[in-house]
Amino acid sequence: MPNSQNGPLERSYQQLLDLCDVLEAIADSLPHPDSGLCITAADALEPLVELTHVLEEDVLFPILAAPSRSELNRTVARLRREHLSDMSAAGEVSDALRAVASSSSPLSPDAVGYLLRSFFTSMRRHVYGEFELIQLFVPDKDDRTIN
Repeated sequence: MPNSQNGPLERSYQQLLDLCDVLEAIADSLPHPDSGLCITAADALEPLVELTHVLEEDVLFPILAAPSRSELNRTVARLRREHLSDMSAAGEVSDALRAVASSSSPLSPDAVGYLLRSFFTSMRRHVYGEFELIQLFVPDKDDRTIN
């Protein structure tokens, strides 16, 4: 994106996508994942999701609110609600990863795999969707927007 103010958000999105790749690798390695990798992912997940949400609220939400269109206001309200759901899910995934790493998970490997896959699929969709929203409203190098 040409707008340098979006750089931190872009970096955060890339870190989230990279972490989704790690979660996918952990899911693929069940029932015998690398415990250290589980702990590393668990420790990184909630702070990264929270940081990304803060950046989205600082960068994306003002972009969406600028045109003062009611449908965009509804979109921002929905995205705020989704952030709450994302944080709750990130907490569940972090807890599950820690339990797997300590061999104390009450969940079966299949259930943990399903939880991880559900989360990283949803998070990837979130990142790509919000990135596309930014591209709709932020001018490109020729000062054009899609909207």
